[in-house]
Amino acid sequence: MSTEQAAHQLRQNLDTWQVPLLKELEAAERNQDWLRVEALCKQILQRDGENWAIWQRMALSLEAREDWTQAETLWRHLTQRFGQRPEPYLALASLQRQRGAPDAARVVLEQAERRLGSSPDLRESLKLIDDPWAGGDAVVSLEVNATAAAVAAALQKGQEHLEMGRHAEAEAVFAQLVLARPLAVQFHRTLAQMRLRRGDRPSVVEQLLPLFQPQLRSEELLERLELPLLLLDALCQEQRWLEAEELLPRFLPRAPEDPRLLYIQGRCAVEAGRDLEALPLLKHSLQLAPTLTVAAQTLGQLQARLGDWDAAINLLEQVVAQRPDLEEAATALDHARRERLWERGESALARGDWLEAERQFRALVNLGQESRALARLDLLGSLEPSRLSPPGSGEASSADPAATRLQQFSITLDRLESILNRP
Repeated sequence: MSTEQAAHQLRQNLDTWQVPLLKELEAAERNQDWLRVEALCKQILQRDGENWAIWQRMALSLEAREDWTQAETLWRHLTQRFGQRPEPYLALASLQRQRGAPDAARVVLEQAERRLGSSPDLRESLKLIDDPWAGGDAVVSLEVNATAAAVAAALQKGQEHLEMGRHAEAEAVFAQLVLARPLAVQFHRTLAQMRLRRGDRPSVVEQLLPLFQPQLRSEELLERLELPLLLLDALCQEQRWLEAEELLPRFLPRAPEDPRLLYIQGRCAVEAGRDLEALPLLKHSLQLAPTLTVAAQTLGQLQARLGDWDAAINLLEQVVAQRPDLEEAATALDHARRERLWERGESALARGDWLEAERQFRALVNLGQESRALARLDLLGSLEPSRLSPPGSGEASSADPAATRLQQFSITLDRLESILNRP
């Protein structure tokens, strides 16, 4: 087999397994299912580990879900793995600049210059650390109804900025593009995603909300729900629940089974205090999209508020396992576990099962800082030995194990209190 034939065969083999994964990856990116994006990138990289574009997409997915620590770690890794390319250095510097660390960004770019030599892109990025508009041609200026040629040239410049990690410059270019083409879904989507990426949700609302006013016909923009979902997401993150709920009737008829819309509808109901209305909406959303972490977290917290501790703990454990960085979910899980132990202990007390009550309260004390459980243990320790017999067992003898356990309670109470009161 000739070299050309071997190369052709290699390309065919690559297409056979990679093309379907790439299509699924594009769909996941459109749906903003960033955990799925990350999983698909890893799957592709297991067989095609030198694919820079896939590494880049995985790093951007981490940024999209605001996992800044992992994103920075991955970009740093890529500066080593692809040390002869300027792109990972530029992306790492851009991330650090956006996160408010221009000095760290400068160090990265200077390191890139030492390794790669001077280049126009690196020199320009160094100038842009403190002044993003230092380059006079970085941003184009477009007018409403600009010519197709001018729009195409601006789009090319914006995409070049994105590829090189110059996100501030890219954002300014796409702001001009949406001015020139106010109904272009692609331009609006890219601009909104960049603004969400740096946490500027008010700008996303200001950009997208006028597109969906009742007096405007926005059928073209509603076609794939991409912009409505970006707008609703920004409104929810800004806790503008009433505005989000008022918009939902425009979007729901288009996709009544869309799990993200069902989640937002349920979340708005939760925020309005309509818990029983929210419950089936959130459950249905999660049935349609089991990996929708925000729906699982909201449903778990709602079930905890309704006292369904087992269901809440089951869901919140899954959320924390998938996203250990979600402190609110971890806090809710800890609260649910404590309340379940407390409820079980109180139930055991009510039916006179002293030993079971002691077991539950001791487990609660072991979680730390639980004065109410210590008070219950103190109460149990003060009971007469005969009262500690399990229900129906009759009077306790001097050899009754319950009497021994009573003594153990009294001995260990001081030790437990001292542990809990340690600074």
